[in-house]
Amino acid sequence: MKFRTLAVALGISTAALLAIPGSGATASLQTGTERVQSGPNKVATRYLNQKLTWTLCGDPEYRTYCAKITAPRDWSNQYSGNDIDLAISKVTPTSKSKKKPSRVIFGNPGGPGGAGLGMAPYLASQAGLGKDHLYVGFDPRGTGDSANVTCQGAPGFTMDARDRDSENLGLISEAALLTRPYCERQSRGLLPYVNTAQTVQDIDLIRQLLGYEKIDWLGYSGGTWLGAYYQTYFPAHVGRFVLDSNTDFTRPWSETFVAQPQAFERRFREDFAPWAAKHDDRLHLGSSPRLVIRTYERLRRELKKQPAVEEFLDGSMKITYDQNTLDQIVASDMYTKLDFQSLALDLAFLRGLSAAQTTGGPKAAQHKVDALPLARQQELVRRATSGPIGLPPIGQAVGDDAESATFTAVTCNDTAWPQGREVGDDLAADLGPKYPLIGWSMNENPCFYWDRPAIEMPTPTGKGLPTTLMVQSAHDPATNASLAAAAHQRYAGSRLVTITGEGDHGIYGGVNKCADKIINTFLTTGVAPARDVSCKGEGIPAPSVPYSGDEPVDGAPLNRIAGFTKAVSGYLH
Repeated sequence: MKFRTLAVALGISTAALLAIPGSGATASLQTGTERVQSGPNKVATRYLNQKLTWTLCGDPEYRTYCAKITAPRDWSNQYSGNDIDLAISKVTPTSKSKKKPSRVIFGNPGGPGGAGLGMAPYLASQAGLGKDHLYVGFDPRGTGDSANVTCQGAPGFTMDARDRDSENLGLISEAALLTRPYCERQSRGLLPYVNTAQTVQDIDLIRQLLGYEKIDWLGYSGGTWLGAYYQTYFPAHVGRFVLDSNTDFTRPWSETFVAQPQAFERRFREDFAPWAAKHDDRLHLGSSPRLVIRTYERLRRELKKQPAVEEFLDGSMKITYDQNTLDQIVASDMYTKLDFQSLALDLAFLRGLSAAQTTGGPKAAQHKVDALPLARQQELVRRATSGPIGLPPIGQAVGDDAESATFTAVTCNDTAWPQGREVGDDLAADLGPKYPLIGWSMNENPCFYWDRPAIEMPTPTGKGLPTTLMVQSAHDPATNASLAAAAHQRYAGSRLVTITGEGDHGIYGGVNKCADKIINTFLTTGVAPARDVSCKGEGIPAPSVPYSGDEPVDGAPLNRIAGFTKAVSGYLH
């Protein structure tokens, strides 16, 4: 189905983006009330003369060293004295030679706002990348061990997005409207400068401090956007770029998010539901995809009518399971097929929990929780309190507050959004009936009320660049495959690798052997496919029951990166 753009769907026009001048060696220009970030700013000498002090991060087995560098809060005003710290990581390849690696590869896990120190050890763990790269990760401004922004205390979206009552819609609007004041008040002046135009200049400062003329790049999800803009601002320093699970970086952010409801619904209905039905003898969610979906909808109604409030881990954690918790769990588990079994088990557990509460009251429901093994309770707590890994739907929590606040700042600051309550309500009313899993929540979006900084960025075109390798699964829920196709069509010199029969978000690193081989060849030799190619998906593994609590939950690439980041973070404070 061809998906309408935000502008077409709502009958409005999005702000035009300006084309970047050829070489772009100067900074911003004033045109009326807008500051056009037409190219990179010349770097003040004091930032280039920094000496990096490297500290071992995490266990020695990771071979990861971290440092902090100083960057201006605003690259267009480097002499204001308002500097920020940025955290970077590196892993040097194991070799007896003491020679400097011939190439450097930067990694970004997306978000935007995902902390990325773990990208260095993750890249180093990929045997197919060879031995001639220095592996580099970084926490973008706003998040992780770099200077943070925060929106703590801002009202969340606790209302039922499907409730179209005027009062409920008003509460959603008020929560979205209040988000920016909370973020701005607590972020010590940094919020307007958490955007892609500033971040790409941070990246190039890192490049210069490491002493490389060009960088290679592996960017997942929101990292495809960041990678494409780095290419646009710094074409002379572009090496081999891989963009995995693509936003449409040639259009405003709104285009990427308005395409999500259809993609999430497709993943749920065409991948998860048929898989669960196929294994109904083990999972007991329904013998057909239609019945599996009915199980979810019935459970959603029951949890809205009577939420289950339960204590876990000897009362140390209390979790409320309502319709919003259920939606968050389902949507979060669409990112990787490795979470399908956990989702099926959780749906069955919640169905039993709700039934126990209906028939026996809260004590009966709590008794079911208390009877669970400790490992199972720990897993339920983890899953109920964690956000998605990858580009989340607007309005859904992602990671810790700094990651979530950076996600909001970048997506709302970078490109123009149509403004006002009516826009969001109409969009939700249009997409909700067709794609109910997340379509109804499209009005839970602070960007519809965001006072953007007066900045416009150039449109990435790919012109004059080396080959860019784009990788995309056909049923990706977070970055709709239509986005990759559209961006590829408009991005000169790009090659698209499509994984058919696959829906994982984040491909490189073990999801598909065919894709890994193509990417490794490109990153190590510079040889890209002569034309667009496709790889066949490797299928969804059958469930294993009974659940033991020992099943791997971090096998997906983005989950592994998050694990590495957790292991090597916090050593610079």
